[in-house]
Amino acid sequence: MRDNVNNFFGSAPDQGSMTGPVLTPLNATADAKMHHARRSTDDYWLSSLGSDGSSPFAPSGYQFFRNVMDFGAAGDGVTDDTAAINRAVASFSASDDSTLRCGEDCGSSSTLGAVVYFPAGTYLISTPIVQYYYTQFVGNPNSKPIIQGSENFTGIALFDSDFYVPGGNGSEWYINQSNFYRQIRNFVFDMTSMNWTNTDNNQTYVPAGVHWQVGQATSITNCDFKMAVSADGQAATAVGIYMENGSGGMVSDLTFTGGNIGFLAGSQQFTAINLQFTSCLTAIKSVWNWGINWKNIYVLSCYIAIDATEYSGTGDQGTGSISVVDSHFNGVPYGITVAQKDGWQPHIVLDNLLVENSAAVVMISGGDTILEGSTDALYFNSWSMGYRYLPNGSGGKQTGFLDPAPEKPEVLLDSSGAYYRRAKPQYESETPVVATSNGISNDGTGDQTDAINSLLASSVGSVVYFPAGVYLVEDTVKVPVGSKIIGSGWSQIMGTGSAFDDEENPKVMVQVGEEGDEGVIEITDMLFTVKGPTAGAVLVEWNVHESTQGSAAMWDSHFRVGGTTASDLGLDNCPTGSGVSKDCMGAALLMHVTSSASGYFENVWGWVADHDIDSKLNAAASESTAGIPLNVQTDVSVYVGRGFLIESQGPTWLYGTASEHAQMYQYQLANAANVYLGHMQTETPYYQPSPDATGPYTAGVGNFASDPTFDNCDEDDSSCRGAWALRVINSTDVLIYSAGFYSFFQDYDESCIDTETCQLALVETNYADGLYIYNLFTKGNEQIVSPDGSLAPLMFNDTTRNGFTSEIAAWLALSTGGADIGSNGNDSGIVYIDPIIWTEPDNDTIVQCYPPCTYVLPPTTLSSATTFVYPTLTTEIGVGYQVPYTFTYNGTISTTTSYIMSTTTSTITIPDVVTSIVPFYNVPIGNGTTSTVITPEPSIIQTAFNITWPAMTYNGSIYSSTVVPFYPPPWPGTTVPSDVPTSTTEPTKTTTSSTTTAVGIIIPPGGTHHVTHHRGEPKPKCTNRAVCGESCHEGILGGLNAIFKVCEHCWTDCGGGKCTYHSLSKALYDALFA
Repeated sequence: MRDNVNNFFGSAPDQGSMTGPVLTPLNATADAKMHHARRSTDDYWLSSLGSDGSSPFAPSGYQFFRNVMDFGAAGDGVTDDTAAINRAVASFSASDDSTLRCGEDCGSSSTLGAVVYFPAGTYLISTPIVQYYYTQFVGNPNSKPIIQGSENFTGIALFDSDFYVPGGNGSEWYINQSNFYRQIRNFVFDMTSMNWTNTDNNQTYVPAGVHWQVGQATSITNCDFKMAVSADGQAATAVGIYMENGSGGMVSDLTFTGGNIGFLAGSQQFTAINLQFTSCLTAIKSVWNWGINWKNIYVLSCYIAIDATEYSGTGDQGTGSISVVDSHFNGVPYGITVAQKDGWQPHIVLDNLLVENSAAVVMISGGDTILEGSTDALYFNSWSMGYRYLPNGSGGKQTGFLDPAPEKPEVLLDSSGAYYRRAKPQYESETPVVATSNGISNDGTGDQTDAINSLLASSVGSVVYFPAGVYLVEDTVKVPVGSKIIGSGWSQIMGTGSAFDDEENPKVMVQVGEEGDEGVIEITDMLFTVKGPTAGAVLVEWNVHESTQGSAAMWDSHFRVGGTTASDLGLDNCPTGSGVSKDCMGAALLMHVTSSASGYFENVWGWVADHDIDSKLNAAASESTAGIPLNVQTDVSVYVGRGFLIESQGPTWLYGTASEHAQMYQYQLANAANVYLGHMQTETPYYQPSPDATGPYTAGVGNFASDPTFDNCDEDDSSCRGAWALRVINSTDVLIYSAGFYSFFQDYDESCIDTETCQLALVETNYADGLYIYNLFTKGNEQIVSPDGSLAPLMFNDTTRNGFTSEIAAWLALSTGGADIGSNGNDSGIVYIDPIIWTEPDNDTIVQCYPPCTYVLPPTTLSSATTFVYPTLTTEIGVGYQVPYTFTYNGTISTTTSYIMSTTTSTITIPDVVTSIVPFYNVPIGNGTTSTVITPEPSIIQTAFNITWPAMTYNGSIYSSTVVPFYPPPWPGTTVPSDVPTSTTEPTKTTTSSTTTAVGIIIPPGGTHHVTHHRGEPKPKCTNRAVCGESCHEGILGGLNAIFKVCEHCWTDCGGGKCTYHSLSKALYDALFA
C-alpha cells in the first residue's frame, strides 16, 4: 500500500488492471429503472427533496441528485449492485449514462458535483465504488445502509476517493492535496465476508472500507466499519479507512470493530473526533503526518492504540506530531508505539487521557518504555514528548509531564471535564421548509436577497432546506436567531454587485443574528462565495451568542473566493503575472465572529483560490517531493484582505478548520477570550511578496479590529511583510491543539522552502495571556512564534525541526502570564544589530531603538580557532529518582511512582571550548533610557556532556549511579583574545585570568568595544539572518540534542562561586535530568 507522496513502482498500489469504476453489466430491470423517470423515496426527507437541487453552471440536462435505486441498485444483499451504484455516481444523468462526470483526465470541477443517496438496504458489491470529484455519498441516517463486500471482492476498497492509474507510477485521477469537496456519511461498511486478500493482475490488496485520499472540505461522519477478527491461525488483514496521503480534512463519529487496522492514517494534517475502536489488532496506524489531532478516541481491547513507528515515502517522513485529547484506552497492552530515526521521533501530546490495563502507554517499538502503564487506571492530564518551550524560558526536546498544565476555562468544557463537542445534526425526523418552494431561485440568476430574508424571518424555529444550487444575492442576507439552515452538496450563497464592491465601506453578505442576540443558530452543508469584483464583501458576520452550550453552531460549511468559472475570479479573469487588478479583489474579510458572539464551528474551510478548479488544465498537474502540486497551469491571483477575525469573549470552539491565502492574516484573535482551536491549518498566499501583505487592500486598513500594518519591517525586507498565519492580540484563555502553518512559495516559486526562507514569521502574539499551543508545526518560515515585547522569537532550525517541518510539542511561554508582554507600537522589542558595528571605531559605534528593547548583538569571528578554558566548577547538583509510592483511594490500594530529589556538591571539569565564533550577551534597554554606553561581553557556551550521579539510598533501597547530561554555565571570561597567532597549528588558549584585547579590526584594541545606545529608529538592523546574533530568554533555552544558551552571566542561581539548580521547577528538572 502506498503510504506517502511520490512512491514508485512496487510501492504504490497501481499494478491492477481496472481502469475505472465497473459500470456494466446492468440487468434489464436495472436498465429500465435508469431510463425512466422513477424516483425512489423513503422515510428521510432528502430522498424526496434532494431532486430539487441543481448545478446551474453545468451543461444542460445535468443531474445533481442521484438515488442509487433509480439507477438500478437493488439493496437486497443478494444482487451485485456494483455497476448500478457506479453508474449513479459517474453518469451525466439517468438518461445519459454514456457521458461521464469529472474523473480521469479531468482534474477537478465545481460544476459537475453530485449528491448520491443510498436508501436503507444492504448493497452487495464486488469492486470499488469510485467517488468522483465534488461528491457527497449520503445514506439514510434513520437506518444506515450496509455496503457489503462480496467474498470475491477485487480492488482497493469498498469506496475509493482517488483512483490509481494502472501502471501509472503512483499517479491517480486527482492530486490528493487538491482533492476537495468530498463527504461520506451514514453507512455501515461490512468486510466480514471478504477474503483475507484479493489480487487483481499483479496487485494484491487487503479488505478495506474506504480509500480516503483527500484535501480540505472533506468528511466521513456517522459510519461503522465491521471487519473480521483473527481466526483459525489467520491474522486479521482488513483496514477500515485507508488514508495513505492527503491534506485533509476531518472524520467524526465512527466505529471500527475487528480487523488488522482500524484507521491507517497518513496526511499533512487531519482532525479526528469521536472514534471508537474495538478488537482491532491496531486501532490507528500512523504512517506519516505533519500533525493530527485525535480527540474523543476510545480504544477497547486492541493490541496497539496508535502505531507511530513508520517512516515513509521519498522524504522518509514519519509521524510529525499527534495530539491525543479527551480519550480513553482500555485493555490496550501498548498504547502508543514509536520509532526513532536520524534523531527524529514523533512529537506527542497527551491531554486528559485515561488509560486502563496497559503495559506501556508510550514505548519505543522493540525497545524502552517511555511512559509506563499499569493494571490500574492512569490519568494523564498534560504530558508531552518533543520540543517544549516553557514560561521560565527553558526550551528543548524533553519528555514528561508539562508544567504548567493547561488552565481550561469551564465554559469550554462539558460536564465530564472534556472539551465540549457537538455532533452535526441531520434532522432525521424533521420535514424541512424548502427554499425553492417559497419563491427562491437556485439557478444563479436574479437577486434572491429579499426572498431569502422573508422566508427566514417567517420560519424561525423550523429547519429551512436550501436545495443544491447557487443563490445569488446583491444585499445582506439576515439570518435571525432561532434559524436552522441545511444545504445539500454545499448549497451556495453567492454575493455579487455594487453593494459589495467598496473596500473602504465593507458590506456583510450573510449576517447571522444581530449584535446582542442570544439563542439558537444551526447551519450545515452551506458554501459562502462571491461573483466578483466584490472587494468590500464580508462573507459572514456571526453575532449570536449561545443560550445553551453550543447552541450557536455551524458544521461542514465553507468559504470560497474565486477559482471557478462562475466566480469571475478564475483563470480567464485573474491569471498570475497580470498585475494587481481591482477586479480580482474578492472580499474584505471571510468571517467575523464579533465580540458579543460565541460559536461552535466544525469542519469549516476558508479558501481564497490559488488555482482555478474548473480548468481542464488541472489534469496535467503532478506533485513535488514535498507533496506540493507541480506543473500547475491554472494558478490565479485572487485577493482577500483578511481570513477569520475572532473577537468573541467565548465560548468559541473551532474543530477542523482552515483558512488559506488571505492578504493580511488567516486567523486573528483580537480582544478575544475562551477559545479552543484544533486542528487549524493555514497557507500564505502564493503570490506574496508580489504584492506583499500590505496590498492590494490598503484603503480599508483599520476598518476591522487590530489590522496589522507591518510598520516594523524594513523597507527592503519583503519576507517580513508576509501574511500572518495566526495573530493573538490582547486575548486571554486561548487553547490550540495541533496547528499547521505553511508558507510554500514566493511569487509562485517554491525554491524558498529548501532554506525555510519563504517568509520571516507566521505567528504573532501581543499582550496574550493564558495562551497554550500544542503541536505547532510550520514550513517555509524563519521564525515559528514571534512575540511582541520582551520575548524572543522561536526559530526554525535543526533543533526545532522534526522531519519536513518544524515541530513544537508545547509553546507555553505565555500560558501563565503575558498580559503585560507586548508592544503598543511605540517600542522596538527585539532589535537584531548588523555586524557592521564591529568595523567601526571604538566609541563611534551607535545603535538605536525605542525603549524598552533588547539588542541582539552579532557574533564576532576570530581569525583562527581559539580554545576557551573553563576553571574547575564546584556546584550543587540535584539528584533525582523515581521511587515506588503506595496510596489508598476510595478504599483501593494502588502503587505508583514519586519523584524524590536531593542535592550533592560536585566538582566538575568542564571541557574546553574550541571556536572561532564568539557570540555576545543580549543587551536589554529599559523603558525611558535615552542614552547609555554598552560594553559587549562574550557568551561562550559549551555543549552538554555526561556526568555520573552518585547512588542514593531511600527507604532502605539503593538507587544506583546514573549517567546524565550536564549543561555547563557560560565561559566566565569578559573579553575575547586580542591577537591570535596564525603560524601555529594549535588553537590559541584563552583562560579567564588573561588580560587580553580584542582581535584587530573586529574589536578594537583595549579589550572592549564600546557601543552607544541612543533613542531612535532601530538601526543598524541585521537583515541577513545567517550573520545575525541569536535572541534568547533569561534562563535555560537549550535541551537534549541542543546547545545550552544563556542570556545572563550565571545560568540559574549563583553565589559564593557556586551555581546551583535549586531554583528550577520540577518539570524543567525532570525534562533535563530525569
